[in-house]
Amino acid sequence: MASIVAVGQRRSLWTTRNGMLLAAALVSSAIAWWMIAWAPLTFANIAEHPQHFAITYAHVLGGTGMLLFGGLNLYLAACKNHYHWHRRVGRTYLGFGAFGAISALVVTLSMAHKPAGTSILTNATVSLATLALAWLAFAALGWRAARNRRFQSHAQWMIRSYVLAWSFVFCRIASRLSDIDEIGSGEAFIWLSWVAPLILCELVLQWPEGAPKAPRTARSSRSVPTV
Repeated sequence: MASIVAVGQRRSLWTTRNGMLLAAALVSSAIAWWMIAWAPLTFANIAEHPQHFAITYAHVLGGTGMLLFGGLNLYLAACKNHYHWHRRVGRTYLGFGAFGAISALVVTLSMAHKPAGTSILTNATVSLATLALAWLAFAALGWRAARNRRFQSHAQWMIRSYVLAWSFVFCRIASRLSDIDEIGSGEAFIWLSWVAPLILCELVLQWPEGAPKAPRTARSSRSVPTV
């Protein structure tokens, strides 16, 4: 009976701090997907991407899978009772994410979306390429940690990777604001859009590491032999 009461009093994931953060990320991702991804996925703006619509479509498809399966896998991990599905969804997230990040590199390091006669290596290009490479690195570190059964490290790397995925969403939503170009002529914002969320994420992840240590129990104090 006590266990039944305990289960009945268990808080829903969505009422916890992490659950509310995940919900906010999913809602904002859905808004950005509707604003940005819907048109290319329905072939409604082919004329706006001449000669590079195929790679743009591939990037949007990869990003859509990244946001969808990344959010679902964080939910499964938080529930802690869907390990089998967590592994399958996680692999799907990594597959879509790698596809989206690599296609993003191809788009960024080309003349697509750049005026004729301009340089490829602009400040925005370097920032977005670094973002894609950072996601690939974090995802690889998370996969390696899981293979070596370092599950706490795996969880943290996966959270970091999803924050980077969401950062692109944040950048796309904020870019629709009329005054955003006033921040360093728009160049500073390109960096802030993903570096700032990543720093905030790191503060949250590392905060427990600085908490006071739990007091030693009486049993541990008696473990040292006396003479």
